[in-house]
Amino acid sequence: MSEHSTPADERRIVVTGGTFPEPALRALREAGFEVRTVGGDLDEEGVVQALDGAWGYVLGGSERMTAKAWDRLPDLAAACFMGTGYSSFLELPAGPSPIRFSYTPHANAVAVAEFTVAHLLDLVRAVSRTAAEVAAGQWSERATPSLVGARLGIAGMGHIGREVARMVHAAFGTEIVYWNRSRRPELEALPYRAVPSLLDLFETADVVSVHFAHEPGQNDGVIGADHLRALGPDGYLANLSRANVVDPAALRSALAEGWIAGASIDGYYTEPTPSPAADPYGLLRFVPDRLLVTPHSAYHSAQAVRSMADMAVGNLLAVGRGEPAPHPIPVP
Repeated sequence: MSEHSTPADERRIVVTGGTFPEPALRALREAGFEVRTVGGDLDEEGVVQALDGAWGYVLGGSERMTAKAWDRLPDLAAACFMGTGYSSFLELPAGPSPIRFSYTPHANAVAVAEFTVAHLLDLVRAVSRTAAEVAAGQWSERATPSLVGARLGIAGMGHIGREVARMVHAAFGTEIVYWNRSRRPELEALPYRAVPSLLDLFETADVVSVHFAHEPGQNDGVIGADHLRALGPDGYLANLSRANVVDPAALRSALAEGWIAGASIDGYYTEPTPSPAADPYGLLRFVPDRLLVTPHSAYHSAQAVRSMADMAVGNLLAVGRGEPAPHPIPVP
């Protein structure tokens, strides 16, 4: 029997966030686990308290867990992140750990790509802005740009970026240019054009859609003033990565001084967002005229959540049987 194979009635799993579907909860309970769900807006101390004595943990909320937190959880055997970009939400222990860490890679790629298209359409066709004007008693018949005939630049051609390219090119005939940190030979047969640098992408595109994996401390602010100036006063930026990959001071200047036409972010630099008056980044005052912010919801389609939950259940049940998780977080 594995070091983690304890009798089922001694196991408790804590699931954070409000999206874990009932069939997945039922599957864990039918396997003999006690499952407790808690809010997704806890700080680290709140999560540690909720996990006291727990065997398993599903990170489905917006909490951030530092490496030091795991030392305070001696009973924890399994931890699963609901999503792909785990590095923005949890730090792995510095050394060997008895905890088996897993995630649900690429289960939400199509959902995020679909939501990206919604952001792009909203930005370019001014859907939210003009709807807000109507609600305020204003009626605008100004013409807008279009994705038809535009050049879309994709920063990061992983699973999500490739799906965005496919959707937008197929639906609107939009020209696709892209930059990726590593070469993607499999894309050479497709009707997309690679550019040599991230700055070249911003200089070339009418609209840029960002799909980097956020690496805290490594690519924070990688998109800065030079990139936004290069995009130009008629250009739009859709950031469907973590907010942190765009320098907030540069984005504030770009919106305030008209370097770009508008921007969107799925998520924010602090979550939940403060009031515009209390926003330390000074960006929320541009909503809805020049900025669209959604609450980190790109992956929240019912289908994607079910797929992620099924993968999380598979990871936990495997560890419970003393087997490797099907989707372990890669060890550096």
